[in-house]
Amino acid sequence: RQTTSLPRPSRALPHDTTSMSEQAERYKSQGNAALQAKMFSDAVDLYTKAIALDPNSAVYFSNRSAAYAALERWREALDDAVEACSLKPDWVKGHLRRGAALGAMRKHEEARKAYLR
Repeated sequence: RQTTSLPRPSRALPHDTTSMSEQAERYKSQGNAALQAKMFSDAVDLYTKAIALDPNSAVYFSNRSAAYAALERWREALDDAVEACSLKPDWVKGHLRRGAALGAMRKHEEARKAYLR
């Protein structure tokens, strides 16, 4: 007796029409609204979700840096600004975020250099 394995029927989940990048953009938009409403911790959470879906977006890191800065969590603000700069080296906004975080941390010479970048 010869047995062959037949493919099993797929039990795939219903097709999700939302791509990961579209969902990331939704999280970013919701994060922007939270930032505007001064709900800074919520903004951080939403930008973090966007980053999880698209870790190559300098904008998401920059926005989360702004939310951390609003919470005066300068180390995290700086880390995200540095990441934004590494992802998009010629983007001025990343360097501005970096300079702002460094200035708040009283690293004035480093901040000056970030602003001159």
